Order: sequence, then C-alpha cells, then structure tokens
Amino acid sequence: MEKLKLASSLLDKYVENLSKSKKDWPHDIKKALKYINANIFEPANSIKNMREECNIRGQNFSSRFNNYIGYTPRSYITYHRIQAAKQLLKKEKLKDLPVNSLGFLVGFEKPSSFSMAFKKQTGTTPKDWKQS
Repeated sequence: MEKLKLASSLLDKYVENLSKSKKDWPHDIKKALKYINANIFEPANSIKNMREECNIRGQNFSSRFNNYIGYTPRSYITYHRIQAAKQLLKKEKLKDLPVNSLGFLVGFEKPSSFSMAFKKQTGTTPKDWKQS
C-alpha cells in the first residue's frame, strides 16, 4: 500500500509539470489540453470522452491540436503515460511493484497494450527498461 501511495504521489507531481496552454491559443485547444492533463492517467480518458466533455466538433481537431501541442491528442496521452511509466520503473522504492501494476497506474487497461506502447516509444519492453 505504501508503494502505491508513493507511485500516486509521483504521478501527481508529473501532472503538475505537464504543458500548460498559452493565452493566444483557441478556446477548444486550451479546454482539451486542460481536460486531457487532468485525466491523463485515467483509463477512460478517451478522445471521444474529451470531445464530448469539451464540446469539441469538427474533423480537423486532432490536426489543430497537433499544431499547438506537437502531438495529436491520442499520441500526447500515450507519450506522457510512457514517460511517467519510465520514471516509475526506475524508482528504487518501487522495484517490487509488478510492471503490469505500473501500467495500470499510468492508465493502460491491458498489460499487452502497455507493453506494446512502451516498446513502440522506447524500443524496449517495460521489464527490460526496469532491469537496465
């Protein structure tokens, strides 16, 4: 239980350091970024939910988001989940937590999804990253 509290605390700190919107950005981009950041580690944080919650319409939203943030909404979420997972995997105090548990903590619903996304972004598996 203590390790989960530590992991949650580290994830809270990670969220605090996520990108903030700029004043001159369009309202829908600012609103979407705020929503995504607030829910980044929630497994239900889907693009569909974000669009509904933020009342975002239009086919080119992902492209516009990418122009301002540098990532599509989906790739932004995945990127930050993997970055946070990398930090947790390297924490000595969390070494006993199973890799799958860390995947769940950062928002992946399935261990296979976590492993595939992690390997795609880093070139290695979460287990190998943890051991290196």
